[in-house]
Amino acid sequence: MVHRLIAFFLLLIFFTGCETGDSSVSKSKTLRISISREPATLDPRKGGELISSVLQFMLFEGLTRVNSDGSVSPAQARNIEISKDRLKYTFYLRDTFWSDGRPVTAYDFAAAWKKILTPDFPAPNAFLLYPIQGAEAAKRGSGSLEDVGIHAIDAKTLVVQLHHPTPFFLDLVSFCVFCPVPLHLDVEKPKWALQPDQFICNGPFRLQKWKQNDELILQRNPLYWESQEVSLSRIQIAVIPDEKTALKLYEHGQLDILGLGISSIPTDAQAQFFRQGVLQTQELAGTTFVTFNTNRFPFHNKNIRKAFSLAIHRQEIVENITQIGEIAATTMLPPLFTPEDGPSFPQHNAELAKKYFSLGLQELGITRDQFPEVVYIYSVSELNRDIAQVLQSQWAETLGITVQLQAHEHKMLISQLSERTYDLGQTIWLAQYYDPMNILERFKYKTNVKNYPAWEHATFIQLLEKSFVDATLAERRETLRQATALFAEELPLTPLYHWKTGFLIKPYVKGADVSPKGAFNYTRLTCDRK
Repeated sequence: MVHRLIAFFLLLIFFTGCETGDSSVSKSKTLRISISREPATLDPRKGGELISSVLQFMLFEGLTRVNSDGSVSPAQARNIEISKDRLKYTFYLRDTFWSDGRPVTAYDFAAAWKKILTPDFPAPNAFLLYPIQGAEAAKRGSGSLEDVGIHAIDAKTLVVQLHHPTPFFLDLVSFCVFCPVPLHLDVEKPKWALQPDQFICNGPFRLQKWKQNDELILQRNPLYWESQEVSLSRIQIAVIPDEKTALKLYEHGQLDILGLGISSIPTDAQAQFFRQGVLQTQELAGTTFVTFNTNRFPFHNKNIRKAFSLAIHRQEIVENITQIGEIAATTMLPPLFTPEDGPSFPQHNAELAKKYFSLGLQELGITRDQFPEVVYIYSVSELNRDIAQVLQSQWAETLGITVQLQAHEHKMLISQLSERTYDLGQTIWLAQYYDPMNILERFKYKTNVKNYPAWEHATFIQLLEKSFVDATLAERRETLRQATALFAEELPLTPLYHWKTGFLIKPYVKGADVSPKGAFNYTRLTCDRK
């Protein structure tokens, strides 16, 4: 407690000093927010987690962007042509500039995308480029980058050839992994994204300062093509891992926004704010889930996975822990993706859980007493801890076993999940584009680093491939329904609840706009703090 109070007062001094120490920036034009951990990277090609993505959207812009109503409009592209067979996309770029004054070109886009597809380049979201002709083969090392359907015809014309029609492609390329990076700098100074004094971007804000594990300061980018539409002069971002400290700073008027997934609100306080009508919420296309390592004993056994899933009482979690109106997950896909009900996952049924557990033990050739000690890993936060403890209790009560809990810093958690050095764990997904394929394609091949269960099924692969060539929307919907039903039967993971995001925002901050994908449009915010 003493350490927490010291940290709080040091941060209070920090914020006060920042406000009074720079007279060139109006207080009313400075937005003060916090993030719960250091961003993994500011290079959009390498991003793979929420906080990094949020910052990358502030600093970079791609060919298109998604509006608050879910529609897609051109951004860095001024015009887009689509061929009749829906396989060729031609993007004509605006006259836009990097923050160092050089023009943004089609060569920047082409080089950035092809770099992602280099086999040894660390890009967790590389699979998002796989609709492009030759992209998957290039990333796997079985094809050449020369054969990839990405071509800069000239400085202002980018042509993209797909290997099958992709109805969500314009939505897809709005995601930050498709943003360009400055080719001239990437060649001359490959570590530019780690050096604030070398950092170049093309988005509404530019990086002024980055002190690791402490703060980032972004300034309005005067060379952004819509700079006149950006009201904020500066965004001051503090790295505050402790959610109670962040809440105190918000309550003391030193933060303007709290929540939105990039910072946490203590669970009890969030529920109280929700009941008081103070907390703003937005339904999101995101889900919290339990993932099983299907490559590891005993979760390679489907009946053991079913038993663990059936023992979970999801309604208890949303009613007693999250408490802001989330939906207990009965389906794989969030309701924002599919208004109609999809194939259902096994719901709480203690007797059936015991039956499948006994069957699984028989198939494994062990008794209950011989069941191995398994460890449940989760990311450090009060909410995640509370959920883990409830699950631990439910599994003990229904299955008669003890599951060990282990909290990790987020970066370590993702590392264990990606490398499959875990038994079972808790994590999230949040839609990157508006189509069921965004979730389903992660599980097409076990080599995908976001396929945490390391699950692969030939029929599932065939169904996903078929969905791209289905003649009608109804046929495609049925094909994806079959794929989802197969996934629910195999149960490599089990969803807990579909998201609502909760956030606190000061009344002087206007223009708050959260898209269903969770994107918060900072470019349209105004901050009239006196």
